[in-house]
Amino acid sequence: MPLLEIRDLRKRYGAVEALKGLSLDVERGEFFGLLGPNGAGKSTTINILLGLILPDSGSIRVFDQDFAIQQVAIRRRMNVAAAFTSLTGVLTVRENLKVYGRIYGVRNLERKIDELLERFEITELAQRKLQYLSSGQHTRVTLCKGLINDPALLLLDECTLGLDPDIAEKTRRTLQEFQREQQTTILFTSHNMHEVEELCGRIAFLSKGEILRIDTAARIKSLIPHHVLEVRFGPGIDLSPFRHLDGTPQAELGGDSTLRFVLDDPERQLDSLLRRLTRAGGHIADIQITRPTLEDVFIKVARGEI
Repeated sequence: MPLLEIRDLRKRYGAVEALKGLSLDVERGEFFGLLGPNGAGKSTTINILLGLILPDSGSIRVFDQDFAIQQVAIRRRMNVAAAFTSLTGVLTVRENLKVYGRIYGVRNLERKIDELLERFEITELAQRKLQYLSSGQHTRVTLCKGLINDPALLLLDECTLGLDPDIAEKTRRTLQEFQREQQTTILFTSHNMHEVEELCGRIAFLSKGEILRIDTAARIKSLIPHHVLEVRFGPGIDLSPFRHLDGTPQAELGGDSTLRFVLDDPERQLDSLLRRLTRAGGHIADIQITRPTLEDVFIKVARGEI
């Protein structure tokens, strides 16, 4: 049975229909991505799950309980870490975490805070006030807050914003370790396509309040079927004869003695294409295949091309 069940969720803001019957299941212990351009409905979904806004219709079940009826009890087993979570600037890191730990009734709170500060490598910041932290340090404190109660359901919204690449990589690894240890179900939103692909087993791709597809990153990338093959030839060669060879896709000229081919089925086309180019007298110096990425899909969805 799924830990989180959303059925036909709808929300309208005046003339704007933010959610148009959104339905999805998130399994217990799953790292699940919620992806889409601005206005897709991600924030509305998260805010409904946080109890900050009410849906117009639809239902949510969490831990096999009706969210509308058991919201207080359910939320005690949840938590959130978002890029713009408001922590208190005049309190120290430890004081902020104590506040939330007491709200959630965390036992052995001091020890729990110490463990989290060590996990995110910010032990030395414990007595520093939030208002004096960098954005990356603030982000890691926010993640400590999100894990303070060992939540069974964790909502992460742009939670690595402001982190430099090294710290972001360590943070993703820390989240993966925590998720495996606690079997926490994580609903994850981000505009960083690399980390979505790295962390999430399945992804719901939203567009204009509807789910375009729920699948793995690899299968979502197949929404763009073509690959780009760049073939670089030896210097000084005339590329014109190779642009329109019989039985090969038409090529575009690139820089540095390069032709660019768009392949719809690279496994079938690649070997034949390279053989034809070689037989026609082309001395191939290098090849590179560019496969579709989540970012490519994201851009096409944002532009209404998918």
